[in-house]
Amino acid sequence: MTDPKSSKRESFWRQLPVQSIYPQTYLNIAQERGGNIERIFARSSFPQEILQRQNAEINFLQMHDLVQCVLDEVGNDGIGIEVGLRLPPTAFGNLGYAILCSATMQDAVALCARYWYLLGRGLSISQQHTDPFYIIDLTPTVPFPKPMTHLVFESTMASFYRGFQVLVDCTDDDMEIWFAAPRPDYADKVEAKIGCVHYGMPANQFRFRSELLSRSLAMHNPIGLKFALEQCAREEAMIEKSSFKLREKVQQQMVFGREGYPTLQDMSNQLNMTSRTLRRRLESEGTNFKNLLEEAKRRDAIQLLDDDKMEIQQIATLLGYQDPANFTRAFRQWTGQTPSQYRTTRDQSRL
Repeated sequence: MTDPKSSKRESFWRQLPVQSIYPQTYLNIAQERGGNIERIFARSSFPQEILQRQNAEINFLQMHDLVQCVLDEVGNDGIGIEVGLRLPPTAFGNLGYAILCSATMQDAVALCARYWYLLGRGLSISQQHTDPFYIIDLTPTVPFPKPMTHLVFESTMASFYRGFQVLVDCTDDDMEIWFAAPRPDYADKVEAKIGCVHYGMPANQFRFRSELLSRSLAMHNPIGLKFALEQCAREEAMIEKSSFKLREKVQQQMVFGREGYPTLQDMSNQLNMTSRTLRRRLESEGTNFKNLLEEAKRRDAIQLLDDDKMEIQQIATLLGYQDPANFTRAFRQWTGQTPSQYRTTRDQSRL
């Protein structure tokens, strides 16, 4: 018998809003490759009129059906990468404009993280600074169906890559992309387009040399930045009224402290609601407290393992594992590798 709560989490992705620029870009690429656009629309039952509306949104189910028809029509030889390369900061409305108007790359990255939810619905973002790299780690917040999971990661990573090209004078040697997925048949094409790419990694990460953070941005505009941030705040306020935001707050506050990670009751107190209400609202967003706690542990474990001065046993203890073997089992479940294997894989990627 199917668990209704599990089914609800698995179907939550269908409701996620998607900006119309994404389906439009997939359709543009399909047309350039000789695809029959009318046939794609007919097979997907995609509402064409939506693409004519300014700032329109669709849901992820509509996006999934359209993309599947695009793939059936023109195939997949790295189309997710191509989509991302066509999405520089200017494609992302007010947040993109705010990023362009920032003073430094560090300011731009901070803004991207602060207002990530305006763009990256379905993915959570965390950051860590481990010289020589600054690392942006991406984790799915909902169980996307195949092939969307890897397409989402491809387009996001390629968009980051394109953004860095636009914002600062950097080379492929300054950036590194990790994909958890195995190496695809078209990997050579991907590497030719976005440089240093590694597959079969323990996480999905965009890594760049930390010295880029101090680079000044040529398009810095304080007045434009102020206006764009006001618009971002308005967009955020509108999202706050929906039911899609609580999980982001929980993720932000799921921080390891002296007493370990917050319990369900601790988090409920921080958010000024009962534990029952928190549990119910997280369930309505397609997740639960345990899943978010596991995501936080994975995030923090990777960050601590990137510090070579720390022993694995010490890291296990810091994360609340009295037995290092339990930490090793948990880490393998999260990443498919043991902590030692993770460090070896990371070191090999730098060669």
